[in-house]
Amino acid sequence: MDDEQVMHAMSIDDAYRVERELARGAGGVTELVTLDGSGPFVRKRIPSQLARRGVWGTLAECDCLRLPRVEASYEMPDEFVVVCDYVPGENLEQIVSARGRLPEGEACGIVSQLCEAAAALHAHGIVHRDISPRNVVVAADGAHLIDLGIARFRSAGATHDTTQLGTPGFASPEQHGFAQTDARSDVYSLGRVLGYLLTGVMPDVPEAAEYERTLRDEGVVRPEARAIVERASAMEPSARYQSAEELAAALAGEKGAGPATPATSSVEESPTLGPALRRRSWLKVLLGVMAAVAFVAAVAIILAQTLGQDEKGADASAEPSAPAVGAPVEDDAPATVDAPSADVPELEIVESGWSVDDQGYVHYAVALRNPSSEQAVEFPAYTVTGRAADGSVLFSREQVLSAIGPGETIYWGDLAGTAGQPPATVEFVANEVEDYQLRAQAEGSASFSVSGVRPVSDGFGGVNFAGDVTCERDDGSRRGGDVALSVVLRDGSGAVVFGATGFASRPEPGESTSFEVVCGSVPAYASYEVHALEW
Repeated sequence: MDDEQVMHAMSIDDAYRVERELARGAGGVTELVTLDGSGPFVRKRIPSQLARRGVWGTLAECDCLRLPRVEASYEMPDEFVVVCDYVPGENLEQIVSARGRLPEGEACGIVSQLCEAAAALHAHGIVHRDISPRNVVVAADGAHLIDLGIARFRSAGATHDTTQLGTPGFASPEQHGFAQTDARSDVYSLGRVLGYLLTGVMPDVPEAAEYERTLRDEGVVRPEARAIVERASAMEPSARYQSAEELAAALAGEKGAGPATPATSSVEESPTLGPALRRRSWLKVLLGVMAAVAFVAAVAIILAQTLGQDEKGADASAEPSAPAVGAPVEDDAPATVDAPSADVPELEIVESGWSVDDQGYVHYAVALRNPSSEQAVEFPAYTVTGRAADGSVLFSREQVLSAIGPGETIYWGDLAGTAGQPPATVEFVANEVEDYQLRAQAEGSASFSVSGVRPVSDGFGGVNFAGDVTCERDDGSRRGGDVALSVVLRDGSGAVVFGATGFASRPEPGESTSFEVVCGSVPAYASYEVHALEW
């Protein structure tokens, strides 16, 4: 933007009067504003690198009354700003906090209205990606889906979303970096919202076990309604309702499931998530584990959550469960379950470090090592936990990576935490490895080198890191179409102070491709490095 454009944008921006701040997070700042006595309006200030301008432009073409109406949009030097109509009412989190769980008919009615909003977005190729209780306002005319700050168009041919955002407990597994989001990702979130309304319990840590127990309590949630929740929020996208319209039809009883047919015995149950575990497919790994531990299907967000459930003692179900695949056999466990091999490696956290930005979010990097000299580990995972000064948990997130070879150390940089709640300490723990995650190195692997790395300005006072990545070897694993590139920043003593990860198209063996990892505002650092990981 030139000086004249900046001055014009500032004059527009200053014309609005800020009445109060509604929300602040990684996706931007949301304000309640007025203009020359008219309004109020909702103004969303989105960081330029996260702004999906085409989404907001397309939203203006949607005539669904359950979606925001765009009043204006304009560019600031480091932000994209959009102004929408204001919907008076309470969000679902406020309503449930005040009233507790909602009656089934009311809960299903609200979610049906949200299906209408989601379907309108999907018809225009938009995935909302953050359907959660705080982003649903109930007004006199029903439910409204708001805040499209991280909505995006589905990108043909992409293997995953480049930015991993969303509300914990409601964000789909795809939003953790393993696949691209689509309409079924919003269906997952709608299912979790329905479960929240029916139980009155958040489906996220630390209430995940209580959510699961309450959902399975037939005195609280009828089996027919639970079946709809579980199918909508199945881990595998192909096992869910395939569209918001299909979920709405189930809620309306058009397929014999839902409140319209409480006495029906032919209610459509959640599908068996079944084929046996197969290597080199994270989704099938999750499905196999879910088949063995059915009662945590709605709790698990990513692979590591599912695999660690028995050890953590988080089983709050009143019903006996089948042992996890590859878990140790208890005295009363079925004889058909095999105990793990004695030589399963224990992954090690060999290095980690972090810093907190001015919003309270943690930017970290962690190094994970496989001590085995023979076995590669697929889908290695770790848990990052932030604690307050009194030791209470502020956040806990489990991250699953692609693979780690024998004797190899891999790096990952990421973002964690909650706005306004900076932790006093951050802990990193490697998750336990199960038998099925092991494979021989000869089964296929790839290696990459990074060169020419340099810091580059992002144009807004921040910094990105650019360079080239070369495929040195590819033995046919071809796990995905990308390479993950993790930036690690260190202070003068060599300690890690910041981490971030971006992606680049995977080059052919012997060839290179360029990359740029977005970091933005970073703490003071003395050195930098970039590590490549097949994805």
